Amino acid sequence: MTALATNRLMLIVAVVLMTCHAHAAVAEEPAVAQTPETPGPKASDESDLARKAEIMNSARWRRAIFELGEWLSNQPLYPAKQVARIKSDFNGRVAKMSSYEVEYLLDDLDAKFKVLDTPEAQEARAWVGQYMSVMSDRKREELLKDVPNVVTMSAGQLSQELEKIEQKRAQLQQQHAAFDQSRGQLVDQAQLSRQQTAQAAAMGRNQGSGGGGGAYSPYGNQGGGKPPFADSHGSGMTLTSGPFGAYVSMSLGNF
Repeated sequence: MTALATNRLMLIVAVVLMTCHAHAAVAEEPAVAQTPETPGPKASDESDLARKAEIMNSARWRRAIFELGEWLSNQPLYPAKQVARIKSDFNGRVAKMSSYEVEYLLDDLDAKFKVLDTPEAQEARAWVGQYMSVMSDRKREELLKDVPNVVTMSAGQLSQELEKIEQKRAQLQQQHAAFDQSRGQLVDQAQLSRQQTAQAAAMGRNQGSGGGGGAYSPYGNQGGGKPPFADSHGSGMTLTSGPFGAYVSMSLGNF
């Protein structure tokens, strides 16, 4: 091996040893701990909150909430405690909604207000109020257990509930009409009975006035000293006196 080849081989070995030493030194150095960054609000969340605030500050939203509050104040279904609970639940639901959910809620409220503004809905509300006003407290509580929450139901469900109220109203009207008809028949029968009684009494008075002016009596022909059952021939009672004293003999005859 020439001197030039020997020097080249030694240079290669030296480079390899230096490279290995450098890698070992890097491996022995402790890793620097990195502090995790605190995640900030996403840009999409901030944008949704801004959009939600814009919807809730709009005139359309304020008008819808005002109309909802007016309806809850004037409706005859829910007592004051339940109205307060409905409002609290509504606030909790809105707080958890995204801007798109709030927008959908607003559309749903507008649709329900259109249903509630129809003449059928107004008549149903007036009828329900009148119907419940004559109920006892216990009966009213039993009825309210089955009443759904108008705020949480959809406009379609609200229309179905109004149809149920209309069916109930028609059913009660039919029952009331049948009761009135039955009561009218009883009144007519009682009036006819009074008329027949009055006519019979008048006939009796007329018959009595033809025999001497006195009031009619079925016992009027039994006077004049006639014995009882004078129309029974062969009947009689005889008082006889004999050797053994007085005795009574009675013949029943045809009696």
